[in-house]
Amino acid sequence: MKKTIRILISLFLIFALAANSYASFGGAAFLKRGVGARALGMGGAFTSVSNDPSAVYWNPAGLGQIQDYGVTVMGSTGASDEWPGLEDVTPSHNFVAISVPMSKFTDSLGGSVFALGLINSSMDNISHFNGSGVELPSFSDSQNAIYLSWGMPVWESDTNLYAGVSLKYVMEKWDGIEGGSASGYDLDVGVLYNVFETLNFGLFIGKGASMKWDGGASDEAALTSKFGVSNIFKLTDQLNLLGSADIVQRQQEPLSSNLGLELGYMNIYDSDTFGLSGLFLRGGVEGFALENRYNVKDDINKNITYTIGFGIDMTVFGRYLQIDYAMGMGNLFDRQSKISLNFYF
Repeated sequence: MKKTIRILISLFLIFALAANSYASFGGAAFLKRGVGARALGMGGAFTSVSNDPSAVYWNPAGLGQIQDYGVTVMGSTGASDEWPGLEDVTPSHNFVAISVPMSKFTDSLGGSVFALGLINSSMDNISHFNGSGVELPSFSDSQNAIYLSWGMPVWESDTNLYAGVSLKYVMEKWDGIEGGSASGYDLDVGVLYNVFETLNFGLFIGKGASMKWDGGASDEAALTSKFGVSNIFKLTDQLNLLGSADIVQRQQEPLSSNLGLELGYMNIYDSDTFGLSGLFLRGGVEGFALENRYNVKDDINKNITYTIGFGIDMTVFGRYLQIDYAMGMGNLFDRQSKISLNFYF
């Protein structure tokens, strides 16, 4: 009976959001940029992986896989000196999240994991002009999203099913611009299904942020649906290859795909005080248009992002630590170095 109720809850969450099929594209565009150097190094093909606290962003169902306390921190630096006309702009995109498994406190919540996350994306020293073409003092743009997320196993056996939800409060502020503040809410849901231990399927649906500006205007972001599949291929006793693919549908945009690979050399060294659990090389392609709806396929595919990255997994006095790096290439605004740290205790 409990299993049936959990399945019904999961299906209700998915289809309730899927019914909202007429949202327009607009608000909180910074939320498309992604978080976590591991996921970004794999081209954002992370819907069916989502096994660290960055799952609050990629697929909250993945939180149900994390039964230790987890902390994720990501920072990025931009290449503003390469942006034509924006040499003085200082961009940043940062993320932090903490996950707390309820199994540490009680057995009555079915393995639920709760998490808090924060995305901060900002640009300083932005120039602007009045209607006569006179340059005005520069301003800064600060965008933030606060996540309250939950994930849990619906069942864990020969196959595993997880479900999750993320609630978001989104804020944007243009300092020094009258009416330049906005806020709103968003909701994401997801499921993740594992079979044969190595094969994962993931489904994510994001409602899209509804933003209200102080000046009275409003923005409605597009409904976004993602379906992902990933599999770990065991090449040798120590060498694994993770392949992952996402199909992405945003309203008023053509169907697109994200593709990622992660080559891992595992179980390198172990001792009581220090262990080297894995070394990883990653690559990916993000935003490849699969159809020519709206006649923009060629333009999109001229600006797709190619990604590379690497990572180190280690244990220090029995605590698990991951350090990851990623870099995007192609789209000028994606040429940022991202560094992440995941810590489990």
